[in-house]
Amino acid sequence: MKKFTLEKNLYRLALAALATVVMPLVATRPASGQTSVVIDPVGDVDHHAPAFQDIVRGEIQKKGGSFILRMEMAGPISGNPPLPQPANAQILWAWAFDLDPTTNPKGYPFAPGDQVSSEFLVYVSWDGEEFRGYAIDRRPLLTGGNAIVTPVPFSIDGATVEAVLASALIGNPSSFRWGVRALDVSSHLGTGAINPVDSAPDFAGPTPGFIPFP
Repeated sequence: MKKFTLEKNLYRLALAALATVVMPLVATRPASGQTSVVIDPVGDVDHHAPAFQDIVRGEIQKKGGSFILRMEMAGPISGNPPLPQPANAQILWAWAFDLDPTTNPKGYPFAPGDQVSSEFLVYVSWDGEEFRGYAIDRRPLLTGGNAIVTPVPFSIDGATVEAVLASALIGNPSSFRWGVRALDVSSHLGTGAINPVDSAPDFAGPTPGFIPFP
């Protein structure tokens, strides 16, 4: 299995700093004014993707100084899921944050020239050997810098994927747009190798791919 050395080194260097702050994750559905939920139909996937890549529900909850991120799939995620085509390299379960609708950073983890409206991304990934959770701050790309990769705590319980994002990492915003994605990655990140499988909301309608928080 090919390793992504740069990403793994970044992950391991930062992991020690997070070891004392990992928070427990729960699979309950809280009732809160600081919660935003999106529902997606079963079976609307590309690439004949399996149920564990078929999004049925996404959620972001603001709790204290963190955002609790949840995604429910149509089927459970095993401890060793297959990498279906075209996921030759890894699978991503992702939360996309559009923090500023006027900006569209180019580049990582997408191809260098690709403009994508999400300034911030949180992923739980599976590369055939291990699961990892990390955030990508793409805002430095707007001024010629490099995207910042930071590990985040995560858990997988049956068909539910959860991650915890410290709100300070995205500047403690009171509102933003967001959506959830299931993605296949066929090669290294940053090379145009990301293949959409499912998204919620869909990329059709008045606000393609995003809903407001809260």
